[in-house]
Amino acid sequence: MVKFRNAISCVLVAAVAAGLCTGCSNSKYTCSSKNVMGFEGYYYEDGELYVVFDEDRLDANMKHSVYENEEWDGCDQISVYLNDDDSYEVDSDDVDVDVSHGQLLISFEMDKADAGKITGFYFDISDGSYILDLEEGTLDIEVKSDYLTEYYSQTYNQSKDKWSKADYDYEYDDDYVGEKKPVIYLYPVEETDVSVSLDLDGNMTCSYPEYGDGWNVTASPDGKIYDPNTDRYYDYLFWEGTRSFDSYVFSSYACVPAEDTAEFLESYLEAAGLNDSEIDDFISYWLPTLQESPYNLISFPSEEYNEWAKLNVYPEPDTVIRVYMVFTPVDEPVEVPESNALIMPSGIERQGFTVVEWGGSVLYDKQD
Repeated sequence: MVKFRNAISCVLVAAVAAGLCTGCSNSKYTCSSKNVMGFEGYYYEDGELYVVFDEDRLDANMKHSVYENEEWDGCDQISVYLNDDDSYEVDSDDVDVDVSHGQLLISFEMDKADAGKITGFYFDISDGSYILDLEEGTLDIEVKSDYLTEYYSQTYNQSKDKWSKADYDYEYDDDYVGEKKPVIYLYPVEETDVSVSLDLDGNMTCSYPEYGDGWNVTASPDGKIYDPNTDRYYDYLFWEGTRSFDSYVFSSYACVPAEDTAEFLESYLEAAGLNDSEIDDFISYWLPTLQESPYNLISFPSEEYNEWAKLNVYPEPDTVIRVYMVFTPVDEPVEVPESNALIMPSGIERQGFTVVEWGGSVLYDKQD
């Protein structure tokens, strides 16, 4: 299991083709900046080494921590890797930052002899750390957050001065997982102005329409939702977030084969009170992920979810239906003890102003 620090951290390895940045002179070095971090190169002038980034293509963490403040924010030091397996350490107090002519320039004093032996750099900023390896011809980036590790990889073609399209992959941390696509439906008995907000044990990472300090919308009996901030109509309110699942226990669950997943969900969701349209939305979103594994342990922790994400609606609804699925993929069938067998819901009759919400999370390797 991988543990991540709370602050976003980034490790970037950028390798430019051998010979591309091996010489330092008083003339500027430039190359294509069309890489994930906007790196252009470096040059040496009047006792100072300048590392150059394209202002328009800056990595978001670099832009937030360095470019916008025009200072080296939260950096303990910069390390410059040399071809004799040595490194040149630069204190953050000795680093200058300048933004001009569409470029971000990070500069510091350095001996000319060392400047001619550079093989890479290590930067540490408040939102991450970056390693540039200037010998292998590839750019590899690892971005770590509280719940997710993202990987980018690019290759540089020196003769064409061109970077390849970045390959992308990701993996979730076992204990810190995204709450995926909770959506909220509103069904008043007549057209009604409705305020909706959430008290989250975690962080909201995405919303549509934009959440702001909460949604203030007009809902109609047919479920259509009008947001005056966007002057648009919506079928539901969408949000996603993250929270820790470190202490989560599958206390009531079912082991469901991939081929039986759709039928299982239809039965459970209908019993829980969702209508056909809501069931279709739920299954069409989750079924592809659930069928990636031969089996899944599936639970619906309704009481816990009300604690993780308290839903506040005004005016107060007459009926609230919240369905939240937590599941983990497994390769082999798991025998579920009778005391832990999933209990089907008894069903809820919709009366008056009705609010419906569904969402879910996938936990990897929890069975271990």
